[in-house]
Amino acid sequence: MDRHPTTPRSVDLAIRSAWTLTGIFGVAVVLMALFDDQLAGAWARHHTGALEVFEQGGRAGLERANYAVPSFVPVGSTMFVVGAMLVWVLTVFLRLGYRWGQLGLVALMAGCGYASIALGFVLGPPPVFVVAAVAALLVEGVTLVCLWHPDTRAHVRGPWTGGPGANDHQVAPAGPAGESTDGAAPHSD
Repeated sequence: MDRHPTTPRSVDLAIRSAWTLTGIFGVAVVLMALFDDQLAGAWARHHTGALEVFEQGGRAGLERANYAVPSFVPVGSTMFVVGAMLVWVLTVFLRLGYRWGQLGLVALMAGCGYASIALGFVLGPPPVFVVAAVAALLVEGVTLVCLWHPDTRAHVRGPWTGGPGANDHQVAPAGPAGESTDGAAPHSD
């Protein structure tokens, strides 16, 4: 069992979902390499005159006609590596119960959702990328549900959550003549 004894199941599922999404994006980068010409064609459809040139000579024809066709694989590979590192850091801190690990993953899922919609539906890529976008959107949804599950919210620390670290910053009330009721010196700022 790889579950940490104090980690709620919803946190474990959120972490697994985030890593699953990372895997989907890794597959998407491999697909970018395999479908490079088709991606250049999808790009050409959105640029005046480029589609005609693409239909006659493909990516090489676009380059000969001095079109600056984007290279999708280097950008996708870089985004994959950066995303994987972010998931790694944020999941470590989520597992430890830090609120910013949870909020960072929420922000990452929102950005990935935007990218999934834009790249999978708006730009008109080959059908295999639409399938990858739908899978990514499903996993992003599962991750968000797990990140906002009541057990996850109770696990993360923060004075506004009521979780494990909620009472760490409270000062004991002062008794008569400014004496602390817990026997410690009075708190002064």
